[in-house]
Amino acid sequence: MAVKINDLTLPKEKLETEYQVVQVSRWQKDGEVLGWTYECVLPKLRFEKISVKVKSETPVITKDALDEQGMAIIRFDNLLITPWGRVNGQFVSYGLAAVANKATLIPNK
Repeated sequence: MAVKINDLTLPKEKLETEYQVVQVSRWQKDGEVLGWTYECVLPKLRFEKISVKVKSETPVITKDALDEQGMAIIRFDNLLITPWGRVNGQFVSYGLAAVANKATLIPNK
């Protein structure tokens, strides 16, 4: 029996509870603004990056504020990470898609 990429899951211990944000951008489709995308690093996974999409009218931190601070920590509510794969001829692309219900900025300690 073949394994489908949708059958794969990330172990909970590999996921963070708080994420370091490195980029903030508008999430839009066909010109319609849907929310915000937060690009975060995953220290437990060799600092892989993941983009988390959150439906909201305003970001929890702006790109300018992030550039000024240099670093921001964020927490996501109901984070769902799913793998995806695509075959184009002989090339196979794969990655992770992530969505969350809400993002919360963690104040600097």
